[in-house]
Amino acid sequence: MNNRKTGLIITIDGPAGAGKSTIARELAYKLGFNYINTGDLYRYVTHCAIIKKLDVNNAQEMDLLSREIVNKYTNEYSYDQFISHLKSITEKIHSPEINKKVSFVARHSSVRKNLIPLQRLLAEEGSIVVEGRDIGTVVIPDADIKFFLIADQHTRTMRRFRELREKGYQILFQEIEKEISSRDYIDSKRKTAPLIKPEDAFLIINMNKSISQVVEEMLEIIQKFQRK
Repeated sequence: MNNRKTGLIITIDGPAGAGKSTIARELAYKLGFNYINTGDLYRYVTHCAIIKKLDVNNAQEMDLLSREIVNKYTNEYSYDQFISHLKSITEKIHSPEINKKVSFVARHSSVRKNLIPLQRLLAEEGSIVVEGRDIGTVVIPDADIKFFLIADQHTRTMRRFRELREKGYQILFQEIEKEISSRDYIDSKRKTAPLIKPEDAFLIINMNKSISQVVEEMLEIIQKFQRK
């Protein structure tokens, strides 16, 4: 990250349903930092694949699609335009249909490698809180502070189930449970950038705690870092 600008970079990694997005957004708000969800890039590739009727299991098709997307946004769009576009399609790329297919897209080594420059581009604008699954290990290994957020499978399934129900999706608990289990397996077993805790990350357990309690726990760690 030779082009990194001044500012504090905080990463939050963790499995599906661990509460990364909610916690990362709130932490960024409390700190007055920008918030970036790099996982949305994989969701966007998945969204484009569905529109183009491509096979998400086809490595060659996903390689070409992800390179096309990266070239487009790194050469034709400004940082603000790119962020604005991602925000405009947030609901679409967080639908149950995308949830079911995104891990199949993200497990392709070529896709993960292709998206790194675009992910790093997002981290070049001042102080940020960035969430994802390999942010602290691969994308931004030199981040200032790293967190790894976890919760047991039942808690993560219930969290995702309630989230989708609140958005109006009629989906069964068992369906979400199966999806979470599948994503855990794919994310942890993929050859490139598997889901693991960065060695220098702080482990945060997000169970039986409120959002504010988890955020306060993180803020205490950040304050200690800033005093050094």
